[in-house]
Formats: sequence, structure tokens, C-alpha cells
Amino acid sequence: MRQTGAVLEHPQLAKPNGAEAAHAGVGTFDRNCMHDRICWTILDRISDGSYQPGDRLKELVLAREFQVSQAPVREALRKLEAIGAVATEPYRGTRVRAITPQEMRDTYELRGILEQAALHLLRDWTAEDIVILEREFDAMRTAVQAGDFQSVAVHNKNFHCHLVLCCGNKELMRVWKSLGVGLRSRLNIQRLAEAGRLIDAVDSHRAVLDALHAGDLHRAGDLLRAHANTFVEDGESHAHRAGGNVRQ
Repeated sequence: MRQTGAVLEHPQLAKPNGAEAAHAGVGTFDRNCMHDRICWTILDRISDGSYQPGDRLKELVLAREFQVSQAPVREALRKLEAIGAVATEPYRGTRVRAITPQEMRDTYELRGILEQAALHLLRDWTAEDIVILEREFDAMRTAVQAGDFQSVAVHNKNFHCHLVLCCGNKELMRVWKSLGVGLRSRLNIQRLAEAGRLIDAVDSHRAVLDALHAGDLHRAGDLLRAHANTFVEDGESHAHRAGGNVRQ
């Protein structure tokens, strides 16, 4: 039997500095989460253009900035390399890389297929699951209004992760997690915000929730796949206008 009320990723995980964490009502960072803090900060800098494709990320420089050893920096860079945001080459170190439209298309298409399958497989669903999803949806909207793009990404990941978790298929969940949904979403959110479309993207989750409230799991799955495909189409349009690689 699946356990409900699963512990989800904390919405304020790894904010860029202690002052922001204190403002959010979060205590000081645990050293075990330092690599997450570094990871999110680098993503923020890639997303807002502070780091450009080709820029080198030096472990020692970052370690000094965050006042840590090089181990958590190395772990953060490993996570970023897993989603294609950076690349490490012998004798050249780690550099920011552009994510191609093909990569974006492939990732979102696969994500849509997996999430649709998860809802079609779903057999064990409770009122508590709806409460969790409504909470994450409300938190996404609040984060958009606050301009807190990291929290938008985390709550978006929590929303989709819980839906996949509910299907109870461990292998499907393993593959879904390998896509790095939260981190990839952070790169896409900046572009949506700049285009004035972020709130619309968040509000598109409402139709999924309405289908779940109605008990129509098949429709909810179809809507999830259509939701993912929207980003494929939007990303391709953006890439065509930009005439090259895009961040997502």
C-alpha cells in the first residue's frame, strides 16, 4: 500500500544567502545541503545571464565564495552536468553550456509520456493527495507573485513528483527523477517570466487538478502530457526567434 503524505522537497531549499533564508522563516543551512545551495545559486546565475555559455566554473573560486571545501562544489557541478547545464572536459575544466532545442524537446516529450503513463496507471488515490497538490499549486502561484523563481521550480517539481509517486511504479519514478525536473524547470522559468507567460504556465496546472477532483484520471494524464508538449512547442518557437541554442 502506498503511503500518503510523502515528505516533499522543502520549498525554500538552498536559497542564495542566509538573509533570504531568515526572511523566509528558515533556519541556517545544514552543511549536508550546501551542495544544493551552490547548485541553485549557479542555476540562478545561468538563468539570469550572469553566467554565459562557455564561462568556466572553477571549483576553488566557488569554494572560497561559499566558504566550504571543494567537495560540495564538486557535487553541485555533478548535478548540473547530469542535466546538461554544464560540461566538464579534461584540461579545460567545467564550463556553462547552452542547452539545444533538441535536448529540450526530447526531455519534455519524455517527461510528458511518463507523467501521462503514471496517471493512467494510478489505482491508489486519496483526498490527502488532492490536498498536497492544491498546496503545491497555491505555493507556485504565491512564488510567481513574489518573483521567487527558485521556489516556483521547487513547488512545480513537487506537484509533478507527487503525481508520479502516486502510481506506485518505482521504475517509472526512477526514470522520471533522472530527468532532473526541478533543476531543468528553473532554467525554463526565467524565459517564461521574461515573456510574461510564467503565471499562465503555472495556472495550466488548474485543469489537471479539476480533472483529478472529478475523478477523471485518464483525462488528467492526457492534460499532463499536453502540458509538457506546450513547452516543447514554445521552446522551439523561442529557439527559432533566437536563431540558436536556448536555455530551458
